[in-house]
Amino acid sequence: MEQVEHGKKIRFFRKKAGLGLRDLAKSADLSPAAISAIERGRSSPTLATLHKILKALNTDFGEFFASGQTLDNAPVFAHEDMASVSDKFRKYTIVFPKREDIQFEISMETITAFENECEWEVHDCDIGGVVLSSKRSKIEVEGQGEWPLAQGDAFYIKAGQRHRLVNLETAPINLVTVYYPARY
Repeated sequence: MEQVEHGKKIRFFRKKAGLGLRDLAKSADLSPAAISAIERGRSSPTLATLHKILKALNTDFGEFFASGQTLDNAPVFAHEDMASVSDKFRKYTIVFPKREDIQFEISMETITAFENECEWEVHDCDIGGVVLSSKRSKIEVEGQGEWPLAQGDAFYIKAGQRHRLVNLETAPINLVTVYYPARY
């Protein structure tokens, strides 16, 4: 059911942006058939693919998963009100709602062990993070190298750098990631 709802939302955002299916596919570097299958609820995108689609639609996870609740300016954000999104390898919990007075974005992430190499990511903002639980993981930055990460270690990636975090364990790893400026 969630897959169908996500597809409907993608179609809504695509039409709102005035894009045809082929235009969106080209902008997101995906095939029109893949976009069509996602919109019809026949396929579920990975989080990396969903990020590419939302970026091509000039939107983000915060707006896409916004609950529609009217939020006051309270400084506390209840866990049950946070939006979560996942695929078979990752789960993101978006900590802060999209609000004018919040200048950065935080997500809590869980990354399972990958059967194959995980997808590369690139963002239009700087990213910092701290590993909360992991004995062995690594961060790779294209053209620069790779570095081991363990529990308590932190990382910082400049905007535009292609990178990926790889779980080298059989158990999931948990981390908190900060995006600045916020992607919304």
